[in-house]
Amino acid sequence: MATPAPEPQPLILTNASLKISTDDTTANLQELACLTNHIEVSPDVSVTTLDTMCGSRDYPGTVKWALIATIYQSFDPDATEDTLSAAVEFGSPVAFEVAGYRDKPIAADNPAWTGLAIPQPYSPINGDAGDASSVELEWSIVGTPTKNTTAPASASASSSSSSSSA
Repeated sequence: MATPAPEPQPLILTNASLKISTDDTTANLQELACLTNHIEVSPDVSVTTLDTMCGSRDYPGTVKWALIATIYQSFDPDATEDTLSAAVEFGSPVAFEVAGYRDKPIAADNPAWTGLAIPQPYSPINGDAGDASSVELEWSIVGTPTKNTTAPASASASSSSSSSSA
């Protein structure tokens, strides 16, 4: 009799990773997980509807991807403001990486989605009295994000050092 496969476990976003670079390289990725409240790598499929004498028919259109995040504002070095303002000032798409588990290596059971996002201006301070100020990002991704199941050799060393300091 075969042993039943283990029950799949859902991804609970208590340990996710959000890294945003200040330029178009992965060398300058900054981990913002401990300030992140919400994260998405999200497709938006436009639909074209054609109306004819025989009725309406929908056709899938272009898929546009977005990096969507809610990040608590922090003026600490290498935190929210330093990272996001440098990304916007860079003036070109910047590298990003999102993974389900920041304390596990990138692998088949912990893939990372990477790519280049187009930084947009953001509200640096907002909120109500007594509440945390948060930054809402919705940055377009250039092309389709890449799903990685192995970490690049240089990223492995930097992610292990950044996760130990977080």
